Amino acid sequence: MPATEPNTDDIKGLARQATWIANIEIPPPVKKFVEKEYFFEHYEGMAQCVEGILQEKLNLGGVKQFKLSSRAKDKESLKEKLIVRYEEKQYKDADDIRRDIIDLAGVRIILYMPTAEEYEKVKKVIQEIWGREIQPKTHPPAKTENPEEDPNKRKKRKKYQPRHLGYRAIHYRVPMKEDQKGKHYRHMLDDLVEIQVVSALTHAWAEVGHDIVYKSYAYGPPTLQEERTLDALNGLVQSGDLLLEQFQDMVNKRTWARFKHRAELTLFFHDFYATELEALEDPDEYEDPTHARSEGVYILFKFLEKQEKNYPIAVRTALKELKYPYEFDKTEQLIIQSFKVKPRLAADMSMVVCLIRHLLLEQRYQPPQTNLSACDQCSVMMSALTMLQHSLGGATAANKYLQDAKLNEGQVESINFVLDSPKRHATLEGRRDQEVVKPSLQDAWTWFRTEASDSRSLCGLLFRLAEMGCRKEVDPYTQLDQLQIGPLSRSSTTSMDNAAAGPSTCPPTTPPGAV
Repeated sequence: MPATEPNTDDIKGLARQATWIANIEIPPPVKKFVEKEYFFEHYEGMAQCVEGILQEKLNLGGVKQFKLSSRAKDKESLKEKLIVRYEEKQYKDADDIRRDIIDLAGVRIILYMPTAEEYEKVKKVIQEIWGREIQPKTHPPAKTENPEEDPNKRKKRKKYQPRHLGYRAIHYRVPMKEDQKGKHYRHMLDDLVEIQVVSALTHAWAEVGHDIVYKSYAYGPPTLQEERTLDALNGLVQSGDLLLEQFQDMVNKRTWARFKHRAELTLFFHDFYATELEALEDPDEYEDPTHARSEGVYILFKFLEKQEKNYPIAVRTALKELKYPYEFDKTEQLIIQSFKVKPRLAADMSMVVCLIRHLLLEQRYQPPQTNLSACDQCSVMMSALTMLQHSLGGATAANKYLQDAKLNEGQVESINFVLDSPKRHATLEGRRDQEVVKPSLQDAWTWFRTEASDSRSLCGLLFRLAEMGCRKEVDPYTQLDQLQIGPLSRSSTTSMDNAAAGPSTCPPTTPPGAV
C-alpha cells in the first residue's frame, strides 16, 4: 500500500483518485472476498426483503411518518473500505471481514417525528419479527477512555475537536429466518441485516457528510472550515430533532393525548369554542353557549373513557358533526324530537346528552350477561334515575317524564321501590336477603333494559351509561340523598315494601292501570 495518499486539494486530485485506487496492491483476503465470496445480488435482495417486511409491519405497528431505504454495499465501495481497514485489521479470511463489516446488507428506518414513543414502536415491531433477544445498540457507542493512555496523545489525534455528537442512530442486527424470502433473495446460513433507525434530519446530514467523513483516503482530509461547517450543521440537526419532538408533543396533546381527568375535558371545551370564535368574521353576534358543568362533565368523561374516545380529535369530530356551537340549537331540537317522550333538557346537560347519544347511536345495546345482585341492580337504576333528574333540571321534571312514559302497574310499583322504599339502604349495603328483594326490582329492571334497546328513549340512554359505570361511586347514604324524585304512586310503595317483606293478605290499594 502506498505510504502517502493523493493530494485532493485541487480538482485534479479528484480526477486522480480512481487511478490511485486502481494502483493499490489489494491484500489477497480482500481480493478473494470481494471477487469470489461477496455476492451483491444476494445482499441486495436480502435488504429489499427486510425493507418489504418492515414497510408492512411498521404501518400495522402505528409508526407515523417514516420512510425506508435499503442497500447492499457496492463492490467498489466495499473494496475501498476494506483496503483502508486492512492496515489496522489484518484480515485473514472472509469470516474476519464479515465480523468487521456488519452492514453488508442494511435497511434504514427514517423517522420524520423522532420521539421516544416512535423509537419504542419501532423496537416493538422489530422484536415481534425477530425476537425479544434482538436489542438496540446506540451509535456511536458510549466512549470509554483507557486510563493508561496518555491524555496528551488523545488531544493530538485531530486538529479539530467536534462540539456535537455527530451521527446518531439506533442499530439492530437481525438474523434472517428460513421463511423470510423475497423476489431476489433465498435464505443462507448466517445471513444478517443491520437495521438503522435515524431521524430524517440526521439522515440528511449523514448523506451529505458521508464522503467527507469516510472517504478521506480518496478525497483527502477535510479542511478545517469543512469540519467546522459539518459540525455546526450537526448542531442544527440535533436542535431540529429536539424541536420536532417538542412539536410532536404539542400536536399530540391537541389531538390524540388522552384526557387524564375531567378538568382537561372542561378546558378542551373552552379552547374548542374559543378557536371556533376566532374563525368568525363577526364573533360578537354569538353568545357563549352553556358548557357542561361538574356532573355532566363527569358523566361525559367516564363515558368517553369507557368508549376509548377520551382524546381531543374524537370529541372535536363529534362536536363538528353536531354543528356545535353555532347551529347546535337546531341539532338539539332534532334529537329531542326523536325521543318517545320529548324532554326539556337542562342547559348544562344538553350538549352532554346529545353528544353521548350521537356517539352511541350506531351501537346496538347488548345487555351484560352477568347476573347482578339486587344490590347492584338497585344501585344501577338509582344512578340512571339520578342522571335523569340532573338531565331534566330537577326532580319534578324527572317525575313528569316517568309519568308520561305510561308504565303499567307492575312497573310503577317496582320503580317506586327504587325511588322511595325505606328498605333501599339495607339493599344497597347488601344486608337484606337479596333473593327476597330481587322480585321487587324485576319489573323495573326489565323496563329499563327494554328502554336501553330503544334509541328513542332518554331514560334508556341514561340507564346504559349507569350500567357502563359512567357514574360516581358513592356510599348508600349519598346515593339515597342525591335521588330526589318522588314516587309515582304513594299507595304502591307500601304494597311493594310488603311484597319485599313477604306474602301479604292485604289487597293492593292502587287501582289497576293507575300511574
